[in-house]
Amino acid sequence: MDRSRYIAPTTFERRFYQGAQRIVEGWNRRYWLTTVHYQEPIPRPPYILAPTHRSNIDTLLVGSITRDPMTYMAKAGVFANPVFAKLVRLLGGFPVDRDGTDRDAVEIAQAALLAGSSLVIFPEGTRRRGMIVEKLEEGASYLALKAGVPIVPVGIAGSEMAMPVGSSFIYPSLIAIEVGPPLFPLSVRTGDISGGRMRRSEITRLTSHLTDELNRLRAQADAERLRMRSTL
Repeated sequence: MDRSRYIAPTTFERRFYQGAQRIVEGWNRRYWLTTVHYQEPIPRPPYILAPTHRSNIDTLLVGSITRDPMTYMAKAGVFANPVFAKLVRLLGGFPVDRDGTDRDAVEIAQAALLAGSSLVIFPEGTRRRGMIVEKLEEGASYLALKAGVPIVPVGIAGSEMAMPVGSSFIYPSLIAIEVGPPLFPLSVRTGDISGGRMRRSEITRLTSHLTDELNRLRAQADAERLRMRSTL
């Protein structure tokens, strides 16, 4: 895949993704008894899905949140194997060179959104530990403002027990997911929207709002997980 541009999925790729999504959704429900609560309906694509990140399985859990085809950023190294590269591509992934500039990745992500494809971004940037959501990367806010699409914040509780950081094994657990109301970036715009320019304060404001929402949703997901445990 040419990393300089976004290539829309073919009909076969869309169907492959849909089939894989249904398999993953069934696994999540049966193995982790995953529950998903929506505080408001997810908007129509394109949008940015922004979950908390405590485990490698968080990407799988996206399959329980939405059936919309999603686009993901993946480490460029996983595309070294042509067979695995094709599989990642079929699942909506595109390569990101973490050792170089992020400019190509940002351009591909923006092109995907403008083409109508929704995007998954973990705004914490990497897997974190603990309850508190803080020090978010600004990529999700930047792209939302640049493309004029909403951010859907998601709190996930229990994935860190299912596959802790550093673990190579997946364990049974209870997982609760809380999907918050979409954050519409135009509500924080103060610059020239038509020209695509934005102020740093707009990115900071949206990122702060996203941080607050993710903390609220994570706490509610934890409360739901505790309720689930009490009923077993």
